[in-house]
Amino acid sequence: MDRLIYVDNSATTPVSPEALKAMEPYFIEGFGNASSLYSVGRKAK
Repeated sequence: MDRLIYVDNSATTPVSPEALKAMEPYFIEGFGNASSLYSVGRKAK
């Protein structure tokens, strides 16, 4: 077999280019655990 057929979309799905572009700022600079008590988490919240 020379081609992968992926059928487990319950585990993960591809991200649309539009969603990736919209979320990019949060992946680069707005990340943090919003449930944490430290400053990075509070800022993410």
